[in-house]
Amino acid sequence: MSKTTTTKPRAHDAIRKVLETDIDSYLARDRDAWLQCWIDDARFRSVMECGTMQIARSFDEFRRNVFEAMDAEPDPVQADVQLKNLEIHISNNVAWATYEEIVTSASNPRATPSHSHNFRLLEYGNGAWRILFHGCWAEPLRDTEDPALEVAKDGRVLWANDVATAELKNFRGLVISNGKLRASKPSWTSELHCAISRAHNLTAFGNYNRAKSEGGGEVQYPVVLGENNDGGLMLCWVKVVDARVYILFGSGSDLSKQIDVAQAIFALSKAQTDMVRLIAKGMELSDAAEALGVTKNTARTHLRRVYEKVGVNSQIELLRLIISFST
Repeated sequence: MSKTTTTKPRAHDAIRKVLETDIDSYLARDRDAWLQCWIDDARFRSVMECGTMQIARSFDEFRRNVFEAMDAEPDPVQADVQLKNLEIHISNNVAWATYEEIVTSASNPRATPSHSHNFRLLEYGNGAWRILFHGCWAEPLRDTEDPALEVAKDGRVLWANDVATAELKNFRGLVISNGKLRASKPSWTSELHCAISRAHNLTAFGNYNRAKSEGGGEVQYPVVLGENNDGGLMLCWVKVVDARVYILFGSGSDLSKQIDVAQAIFALSKAQTDMVRLIAKGMELSDAAEALGVTKNTARTHLRRVYEKVGVNSQIELLRLIISFST
């Protein structure tokens, strides 16, 4: 039995230290310490998907990519780093590690993906473990600046960013109750949970690709929750990405392209179209009137004429019709 396999606890600690030094030295912009983590060898490969796909077929190419990223933002990044779900397997002088890397930075949140899935193949030689193969896949929605929550099929909230946590205090369409995402009115919750359940059926590889092809792009769709007591419409989006289901709301609730289609089909005037855009953002009639610089009665007239042209009788009917337009 090799010395490496007889001292696995010590080897595990050494490998974890290499993984920690990799990200810590990168954030510190310490190139010398970072270089000590890697094997400069013809066998080296890197596959990285962090907003853009980068495949390096040599260590020199990988090093250039990383140093270019450091040069773009040369200041050291203060951040809290966690390695979660770390698993290390060792066989003789080879080890492979899988883990999630969570980076929280108040000083520069764009310096590195905040949440990524990682794979490393390491080799032991010359008294140290170093990385021979590098794989990193970031979850882009974990870095969004818009309110976002990940939900299970039954509506349980699995993750929420800080923006969503703050916005939910003011967004009157959604609440978290007993760990589950619900609409603020019980009568709206059924439609929300049905939309979440349908989205989970699209997380499988084949179903997702089919939906993406049929939709011509991202797999996401809006859900009209209902109308609040002040006449404002409550809207959120269900989005499928990375085999997960997310709920987006706030600035992510954008129907601008569909409204452009409605304007062309129904010959809406600019004032009428602007009114529809504000209603689609969840504004109440009085707030929409103020945003347009008109009286509430004038805003009501714009909206009534939109109803007449489109053939609906309420904001909910109008929004559901607009949602139906393909972009």
